[in-house]
Amino acid sequence: MDWRYAQRPRWLTTVRGLVIFGLITAGTVSNAPAGSLPLTFAVLTVVVLGWLGWLFGPGTDRWLITGAVTVGVGGVVLSVTPNGVAFAFVVAACVRVARRLRSAQSLLVTTGLAVIFAAAWLIAGREPILLSGGLGVLAICELAGLARRQTDQLREQSQLAQAEQARAEALAQRAQLAREVHDVLAHSLGALSVQLESADALLEHGRAEQARDAIGKAGRLARDGLAETRRAIGVLRGDSVPLSQLVRDLAAGHDDPVDVTVDGEEVPLPPQTSLALYRAAQESLTNARKYAPGATVQIRLTYTPKQVDLAVTDTGPGRPTGTLATTGGGYGLTGLRERAELLGGAFTAGPARSAGPGGGWAVDVRIPL
Repeated sequence: MDWRYAQRPRWLTTVRGLVIFGLITAGTVSNAPAGSLPLTFAVLTVVVLGWLGWLFGPGTDRWLITGAVTVGVGGVVLSVTPNGVAFAFVVAACVRVARRLRSAQSLLVTTGLAVIFAAAWLIAGREPILLSGGLGVLAICELAGLARRQTDQLREQSQLAQAEQARAEALAQRAQLAREVHDVLAHSLGALSVQLESADALLEHGRAEQARDAIGKAGRLARDGLAETRRAIGVLRGDSVPLSQLVRDLAAGHDDPVDVTVDGEEVPLPPQTSLALYRAAQESLTNARKYAPGATVQIRLTYTPKQVDLAVTDTGPGRPTGTLATTGGGYGLTGLRERAELLGGAFTAGPARSAGPGGGWAVDVRIPL
């Protein structure tokens, strides 16, 4: 285990460690009895090596334990000279191992330092109350270090989970973009191929004017396909175009009259929801153009606190059997139903209830908010 893994950024931790060491060292030297200065400087030299070891060493558990024991034992020696400030070296060593080592290892090191500290104080004949207080401080430091280590681990796990979630969302968005581009291009290229084949056949029969018209339609289909691809990508990326505006743009390009009504207060929709409803409106208008030319189409977009509802009704004749599976519009009612169900919604298509036998067709999509 790399006990410096959680440190971010490392330079800040290094500077902080050097500052803390400098403050403890300064306090230890200023608090040392006059006759013990040679011993103080000698022990501080060893403590320096241990402290620098855990700051700049290779970062293994063995290296940290060696450095902590060196600093801790040096602090014990200095604290019984007597030098109360030097006890901070023992505290720092216990906090360090508690934060960076596994629980069993840190408890072993802290317990060992506590035993050495108690034995040294008893041999030196220091006050028992200070010994009890020192052991209590070491116990608190161990618990505090373990708690901090647990907090660091939870934070790291949370960051990893967030990164994984962001990656999953990015992959899902890419898959959705790929699906939309595939659907648009499949529809556009299929229609384009038909127009170009028609133009070729017309040219073979010397009907140049009609062939020119077919080529013109092919060009319009290509431009419309590119525009539709850009629009789908924009919707999925969260462009701020309201769904009602997208639907009105579709209605404006329809051959026959289309009445668009918006009920309720329009709210921003998730990209997938907005695109699913947009596709439903687009497919419905395509069906109306194919099966009910000249019919009036009504599109009603209804917002409620719990769901958004798109209802498309035309006044034309009913549809041939089998149009629920595929309509030739490029997306198909089956695909629209799948989109709605993936979002927890419902999709229906069939004869309009308000129309008589053989007349009228309705599509309804409801998606929860």
